[in-house]
Amino acid sequence: MNSREAWQLDGEGLKSEVLDLVHARHELQSRMVLLIVEMFSREVLGGKGFRAIAQWLHGSTNLEIGECSLLVGLARLLMLEPVVADAFHRGDTDALKARQVASFCQHPPKNMTLADVDKARGILLGLASKNIADCDAVRAAIRRIEKQYGKREDGVPVGEDSERNEFYASKGLYGRVTVKGDLDAVNGARLITLLSSLSAPTPEKDGVKDTRTPALRRADGICELLRRYERAGLGPVEGGVKPHITVTASAKDMTDLKVLKDLLPSTEELGFAWTDWVGPISIDTARMLACDCIVTRILLDKNGVPLDCGKEARTATVPQRRALAVRDGGCAFPGCGTPSGWCDAHHIVHWGDGGPTDLDNLILLCGHHHRTLHHTEWRVEIGPDRKSVFYPPMSVDPHQHPIGGNSPPTAA
Repeated sequence: MNSREAWQLDGEGLKSEVLDLVHARHELQSRMVLLIVEMFSREVLGGKGFRAIAQWLHGSTNLEIGECSLLVGLARLLMLEPVVADAFHRGDTDALKARQVASFCQHPPKNMTLADVDKARGILLGLASKNIADCDAVRAAIRRIEKQYGKREDGVPVGEDSERNEFYASKGLYGRVTVKGDLDAVNGARLITLLSSLSAPTPEKDGVKDTRTPALRRADGICELLRRYERAGLGPVEGGVKPHITVTASAKDMTDLKVLKDLLPSTEELGFAWTDWVGPISIDTARMLACDCIVTRILLDKNGVPLDCGKEARTATVPQRRALAVRDGGCAFPGCGTPSGWCDAHHIVHWGDGGPTDLDNLILLCGHHHRTLHHTEWRVEIGPDRKSVFYPPMSVDPHQHPIGGNSPPTAA
């Protein structure tokens, strides 16, 4: 490799070294796959406490478990697909496209003969080896092959074969979760139908157009589906409890009142909360989730060992939510038209700061405006007429003039 600093290289030198590094990276990937294949044939993890190579790799490096699983999965596929493996190791195709081709050849349409699979493998590798090819192009070719064989009468059409369904959910940067899936036509139609109304543009009450992108609207629709399923309590029991999100936070972090902080002299302020699946989240988000959930108090000793587990306390009862729906009519934020069934019950004075769970301290907010209240300087109060009044931050209105919240005619 060039030993000169990046700033010493001209344009051609920069491009040349980048291409050299891409080639070197592929050679390293190829070497790793070969070594992992060799690890499969030996008992190299005996006594190490790891159940699988991917877990060992994750525990021994700073690589995410998802990346480790993809690498090990590629090695396993290439063990079964030597022709694809040869193309990968020669550098004719990269890891992602090699995985696509190998996966298809291992799980072809049920009606394909071995000769047809061999022919398809050659076509796909030829496409994957082109510089201008990408994963979408390979996937499109696979779909064309599946469509051709899906038309035969002696078997389930590929597009309707639920045994080919795949769904991936992996943790990414900042604790965000990346979702990717491939569903059969029937379940795909079911998903799209359920999302249709939840992801439609929703104009504001004053006629302003919905500014969300289609992708954001669909994401909001998925989140709403999850929230409704969770609220309905339809999920199966796992580990003795219904599906739920567990958020762990220090009591000192969850309150802004100094008098309460002083009552907890030995409690550490971490500055973040923790969830089982995605790791750390901000205290603002933890407080937002605590607005409308079940809270369990657990006392810990100085070593973090539980001493006592208090009773569960629900922050907003069903009768209270019904009363809020009548009073607010939906999201109370000015101009928002989100119906009450899609809203959370927000504590104006947070429960961690001693705020009571009664109607004069609760207000309905949609997910977007709930986050707005917790993560920005917007404030809300219940006025003498027991209706909501919002105060914008100075960046929106330097004088912070009060704005009346939404209120249905029946609440007048």
